[in-house]
Order: sequence, then structure tokens, then C-alpha cells
Amino acid sequence: MVNFSLEVVSEENNIFFPYISQIVVENCYASKNFNIPKDPLSKFKHIILTGKNGSGKTTILNRINLILNHLQDGKTKEQKIANLKGTIAVNKNHPGRESWEKTLNELKDIDLLFLDSNIERYFKEDDPCIISLFKAHRRVELLDVNTVTKEDDFISNLKVRKNTDDFTKLFKQYLVNKKVYEAFDFMNSKTSAISQSKIFFDNLRNILRDVLEDKDIELVFIQENFEFNIILSDGRKILFNNLSEGFSAFLSVVMDLLIRTDLIRKQKNDFDYQPYGVVLIDEPETHLHLSMQYNMLPLVSSLFPNIQFIVATHSPAIISSLENAIVFDLTSKVEVADWILGSSFSELMVRHFGLNNEYSPIADKILQEINLAAKNKDTEALRSVLDKNGSFLTPALKLDIEFLLIKIKNDYND
Repeated sequence: MVNFSLEVVSEENNIFFPYISQIVVENCYASKNFNIPKDPLSKFKHIILTGKNGSGKTTILNRINLILNHLQDGKTKEQKIANLKGTIAVNKNHPGRESWEKTLNELKDIDLLFLDSNIERYFKEDDPCIISLFKAHRRVELLDVNTVTKEDDFISNLKVRKNTDDFTKLFKQYLVNKKVYEAFDFMNSKTSAISQSKIFFDNLRNILRDVLEDKDIELVFIQENFEFNIILSDGRKILFNNLSEGFSAFLSVVMDLLIRTDLIRKQKNDFDYQPYGVVLIDEPETHLHLSMQYNMLPLVSSLFPNIQFIVATHSPAIISSLENAIVFDLTSKVEVADWILGSSFSELMVRHFGLNNEYSPIADKILQEINLAAKNKDTEALRSVLDKNGSFLTPALKLDIEFLLIKIKNDYND
């Protein structure tokens, strides 16, 4: 049951791409027999999965990736299952049998609905799309560069869908190649190629400015050792491999998609082209400060507007950051309504993530003591709460207790 929906991006050029409209969960360990969302989407939307640990978020992302990869190999899920069954039947003692059976069982865990049944035509070598899975706990560890490599090496990696970790490691190599080719283009007066290279590096610099929240960052190529310095507004120089884990996790997604996008544009000889595809991200909040969590999905969705993002998260900042998305809770099996975008984080913690209230456990205990003292009109107990927990109380809560003391005193005098 693989079924894709057409999203019209340009009526003039009649450009379409199939996006996932529904995930049919048949058996994913803790999760069985439900649909995400309940009714198939009628148009392009991002999908955000939440739920408690063990609810199946990562498993579902892995199964989606498995089905999409087989589609890129030219096989629907049903065709792959039939091939595997035939292979297993005639190779009963083959050492690869266990692996084949594992893949066969995993393919049965979920089904994907798309918006057009004729999906094979969208997964062609001459019209490549982007399919990527970013696992949790990402970090960029860029390989050192010693020489220039052939661009064909990157194109071959794109065709065999080299995994995101390995692809991102080559990001610095890709940048060095572009800088060296830019010099050759300059010597040969290829003004168009030079212009496209400048646009690429300007875009990369602007992305770094947004991610690192420094509007004066510059990216400088050090040709003597094939290295790049990120120069901050205060004059500090840092390398890509010296970035914090948070920035590194964020940029690992951007770096991978930038390379894939640039290669596809070159194949199509259209540097304004926005590739289509589906990108899966497990725990995009990994290592990110709260403000970066809130900005991550809006940034990557604006950089790659024809990509459908399907993410698994525990973060209220992530689930409330992205418009044109549905949020589905795997624990309750409920699709969250649009109110989530207009909610405070404290409201999300209570209404969506299931906490008793928006306070920390320490604050909750203090409030219980305050309420008990207020109920008993016990000014000494209230004063004790102030004295014992003063360093833990917010100014507003301290003020509330002072008002309670005054009120109780006035009531007593009356």
C-alpha cells in the first residue's frame, strides 16, 4: 500500500513531487495498528512525532527510511517483499538469510501512503530527489583535506545514497573542491560558474551567521593548508571541527543537505532549482540551547522549501516552532490541534507532555506548603517557607507570599 500525493509547486512548469500523506503503523514494538495522522493529508505538510521513551519514534523513522530507500532503488515495498521472499525460499542455507529475514520483517512494520499511486516515476536517476535520515546524537567530524578530489566522487556518493554521517564528513573536502574549481574558472573566464560559486559561499556564510547568531561572521579559505576559518565579529577564529556539540549537531543537517542540493542543481544545470524530497530527523533538539531548538526547523525548512521534514522529538520548542506541520503523539495516539503553535512552553508541558503543572518538583513542593499554610491561616508557617526557601523563590512568588501574610494579618485583625 504505497500511495503518493502530488504537490503542485509550479503550475507553469507543471512540477510535482509526492510527499508522505500518512504513516500506517502495523507493528512497531510498542506501537501497533494506528495511522499518523488519522486521516491522510490532502497536501504537503511536515510531520512531527512526539511521545514518551519507548513509544516507537525512532523505529518509525527507520522504517520510513527503509521504504524510501527501496523506492530509490526502483522497487515499491510490495516488490521488495516479493523479491526477498523469493530469495529466502531458494537460499535456505545462505549466510545472508538472517539479514534478509530481518529486512522482510521490518518492511512489514509500517506502510506509507503518498498522494499518487504512480510513485515510481518520481524516483529516477536523471531527476534525483533528497532522502536523508539524521540519527540522534549527531556531531560533525570533518575529515582533513590534503588534495582536491574529483567531483564525480561526490556524484557517485549521491547516487548510492551514502549515509548522512559519511556524507557530512566530506563537507570540508567539498568546500575545498569548490574553491579550487573557482580558481580554474577564473583563469578560464567562466563568469557564470564563478558567480554560482560566490552565491554558494555567500549562502553558507549567511547560514553560519544565523546558526551562530553573529551577523558579522566571515568564512575565509586558507589555501596553504586547505582549511576554513570562521571569523567571529570579535575577531576570534574557529574551525568547523572546533564548534560546540550544539552548533555541530545543527550544522550536520545543513551541511549534508547543502552538498546534496548543490550536486542536484549541477546535474540539472539549474542553480535556482529547489530539490524535492523527504528528510527524517531524530531528536533535532540534540545538544541545542532552547533558542536554537526553536529556530532549527524554521531555518532548514526555509532553506529547503520543497523538502518534507518528518521529525521525532521530546522538545516543546521544536513542536511549537514550525507552521504547516501536524504533531502526532505516539503515547496517546492523538494528533495535536493547531493550538500548539500559540501555546506557551509551560502550557505545552502540561497539556501535551503530561506534567501535573508547569512548575519544577521543588517549586511544586514549596507551593504545597504555601497552600497548606494559607488554608490554615498560619502566618508563622508562611514566614518559615520564606526563610527556608527564599533562594528558590521567584520575585513574583515571594511577593505573593507577602500579600498572603498581609491578608491573613488583616483578616485576623478584623
